[in-house]
Amino acid sequence: IEKNEAKIDKLTKLIQLRTEQLAQTVEQINEVETHMMAITKQRNAENAAFLKAKEEDQQAIDLLMQAREALGAYSKKNGVDMGDIQGADKAVLFQQPEFGVSEDQAPDAVFSGKDHRKGESKGIVAILATIIEDLGSEISNAVKAEAAALELFEENLKIAEELLLNLQTKKTNLETAIANRKTDKTAEEEKKTKNEADLADEEKYLKDITPDCDFVINSFDSRAKKRTAEMDGLRHAKELLSGYQASASLLSSGRPLLAKGGLRSVAQHS
Repeated sequence: IEKNEAKIDKLTKLIQLRTEQLAQTVEQINEVETHMMAITKQRNAENAAFLKAKEEDQQAIDLLMQAREALGAYSKKNGVDMGDIQGADKAVLFQQPEFGVSEDQAPDAVFSGKDHRKGESKGIVAILATIIEDLGSEISNAVKAEAAALELFEENLKIAEELLLNLQTKKTNLETAIANRKTDKTAEEEKKTKNEADLADEEKYLKDITPDCDFVINSFDSRAKKRTAEMDGLRHAKELLSGYQASASLLSSGRPLLAKGGLRSVAQHS
């Protein structure tokens, strides 16, 4: 029973330890799952922001391209040679006009031709081209940054998934271990119950035979004395019997008894 109790105590402590480890593992699983949801949510938000910014930049590029094409079409329609607009000076828009006489003298009332704003138009087209190029570069850089962010996210998510898988395996193993230890504890408790029942039966048997044992112990001395008396009586009877047999043997042989006392002794025995 003491061995049963020691094993039950050991199993109880082991079950408690594994239960605590299971609780910690479950908490870690929740933390990892929360982390995975958080980084996934953040990645989705970053991707949505990227796609929105890219779409807005692309829409801006499309509008600027349309404006540049419209301005080019207008210039072509009116016979205005825009020249090479790729390297045009952006500062042409801010160029001060040149005065033939004086800037304070009123100009002659002569109407200008269709190409009198040729320089300004060329500058606008150059600025549009530059903005389009900048927006294109911004989209390209954003695409690269998005690719790098996605790669980092996938690496972190993979690490988290592996950790989660290990924790889930650990959780399963702990649950199995706890179940097995509980089974062992139940079996040991059943053994203890049986041993206790056996002990109770033995104690009852000893209790039942105690009066008889006490009687035997208490009457042993008197029975021993009676036995001794009985043995003495048997020895005396044996001696008498031996003497009688000797006397009978002498009488049957016809030999005379040497002493009267001997005869009387024989007669007495007879």
